[in-house]
Amino acid sequence: MRQLSFAAFLFPFVGFVVLAVDGPAAYGESQAAGAASHDGLYRQELVFEFADEDAARNARFQVTPLFNGHRRAVSCRWDDNWTSDNEGTRQVMEEHGIRGTWYLNGRRFTPVGGNEDYVPVAKRLLEGGNSVGGHSLTHPYLTYFHSNRMFTEMAGVRIDWEAALDRPVVSYAYSFVDLRPEPEGRRVLERTLDTLDRAGYYHISEYLSFFDDVDLKLELSPILPPENSPFDVFRKALGWANTDPRVGRECPMVCNSMHGWYGTNRVEFGYDELRRRFKAMAALDDVWHCNQNEYAAYRRQHRYAELSAPSVNGKRVAVQLTRPSLLSVNDRVPLSISVQGATSDEVQRASCASADVTRSDRDDAAASVFHVHQDRQQTLPQTIGWIANPTNDSAGMEVDAEGDFPWLSGRLVADASGLILQIRNDSADPIEDCRVTWRTPLGWRTEQQRETVATIGPNQERRLSASIPTPPNDAATLGDAMLVAEVDFVHRGEQGRMFFTCTRTGAEPDNSWPLDQFSVLGPLDNATFNRAEFVAQVEAGRTPPTWSSRGGELRWRPAARDGYVRHDWMSPEYVRTMGTWDAHSDTYVLRSKVTSPEDRSVKLIVSHAEQSEVLLNGKRVESGVATLAAGENWLVIIYPGATMSPQTPRLTACYVRLADPETGERLTDLRYSAY
Repeated sequence: MRQLSFAAFLFPFVGFVVLAVDGPAAYGESQAAGAASHDGLYRQELVFEFADEDAARNARFQVTPLFNGHRRAVSCRWDDNWTSDNEGTRQVMEEHGIRGTWYLNGRRFTPVGGNEDYVPVAKRLLEGGNSVGGHSLTHPYLTYFHSNRMFTEMAGVRIDWEAALDRPVVSYAYSFVDLRPEPEGRRVLERTLDTLDRAGYYHISEYLSFFDDVDLKLELSPILPPENSPFDVFRKALGWANTDPRVGRECPMVCNSMHGWYGTNRVEFGYDELRRRFKAMAALDDVWHCNQNEYAAYRRQHRYAELSAPSVNGKRVAVQLTRPSLLSVNDRVPLSISVQGATSDEVQRASCASADVTRSDRDDAAASVFHVHQDRQQTLPQTIGWIANPTNDSAGMEVDAEGDFPWLSGRLVADASGLILQIRNDSADPIEDCRVTWRTPLGWRTEQQRETVATIGPNQERRLSASIPTPPNDAATLGDAMLVAEVDFVHRGEQGRMFFTCTRTGAEPDNSWPLDQFSVLGPLDNATFNRAEFVAQVEAGRTPPTWSSRGGELRWRPAARDGYVRHDWMSPEYVRTMGTWDAHSDTYVLRSKVTSPEDRSVKLIVSHAEQSEVLLNGKRVESGVATLAAGENWLVIIYPGATMSPQTPRLTACYVRLADPETGERLTDLRYSAY
């Protein structure tokens, strides 16, 4: 992975505009943005006592948009598993009272290769009130991957870090800031958002402009320009985030980003520059310094919190608060209730029989603020474990390799009927309040199903199951699928969580998908490749059998495997070219024989259509629409090389879809064949 300069990337002051592109419909999947998981709403009765009856009658109650009634939250988003860089940044954060979240890859992933365990570093990064978020297991351009692998990257990194740190993970940041590339645009963004919800996240830290045309159900921290941008750009962005009405209304966060790499050769600025930026952030007025988990939990509670009409009885006022449970937000941050219409002297106290209520030190003449905590009986998991079944073996019971719960064993298995979870309690005490959340990739279910089990008794084994119909025979079935049972429970008075996972082998794409059905000519040197001459030969009815590049003769190669990107993880609508996440690519030419059952008009959708050249049966496709003849047709795509930038990040493979001109839907009765 290479460090990129994002100084001109996706920020209103830097001049880059994100286009809202409606791409082709994602294959066989729901297009709705992820329906937020906010089960577990419950009620608390709050009682407020006033100095007199008039004050009680005049009082008005409101859940404040941010903790303690602050105007903005302030935090940081730092990506990737680097060691001394991140630790140095954490120390500078603590100097200025700044908190943030470290968005990490899998615990054994390193950007420069290797297999070093990052857990010891991650534990140190938590010091000073920080948290950890997910950043994919392997730092890919996630939108290249089929839905099963997309889910594995997102759910897998959450499970990895929760089990390693015994702390919930609720927030995600996209690797390479890869959210909505053309030609799929908003469609693939919605697919990723749906997958995040299924994986158990409800917050993201990204650029606000990505979501202008999306009904975003996840909470959002809009980020400032990243580390290589000049201070003037940062300062202007800081002012925008601190004062912009839309930010204040929708996502009141000021979030520094994107890599904690100051003081290294990956960033042109050192820690002195980071201190300069933190000093500006610390000087902001009326702000809440928090990590992203705390912000996410507060905003999620605020989204779904409701206050009933007050019930006045003399000097006492009762109000019902409906809010998400602690296990559905996975952070202890309380909700703040503002009492207006009475002076702070007139508001004497607030209480709740089931929870602690504390008074803020920010009372003023106009309002009093109280913090209402979750019910005392609600607790977060103190220990989190993971039992994996990567081969989907149905025999025997497994225990967590790290020994988190030595008395608990089990196994998750996927078969034709759905998911089967075996849990055995080998202790002398029952497992109580057991709740199972079944988590699956897109195409497998439309929502998570939760099953509550009262107890699993001492030395008892329990079989739980979820009916998950086999997905239709489309891209949702392709590739290996990781499936998850997330089990929350109480044992000996302590809350625990165990993840059970299994991996079900998926079908390989047939020849109705482009993935393996093109021959490739390349890599062709960008500087010397004569595109006009090549196109002229194709138009004359002869696809050149070889081509000279860098002094050698290149031949057409079926099923090319250039680069290191895992081919079996890729979406079946991509044809592999250079196959890496590197920043530079040569030109590739792709060709396939397309067999159609009838004469028809088709829409040809490819990556970077404005730079690519598409020829069908020897004729250029100028407008993106062409005619297929019944029988065999010859398709040639010249996919030009590029240097990675926000405008041209799609170098690993070329997206190919032959679609209905009216709907943009993939034509499923076509057959591709490399030649």
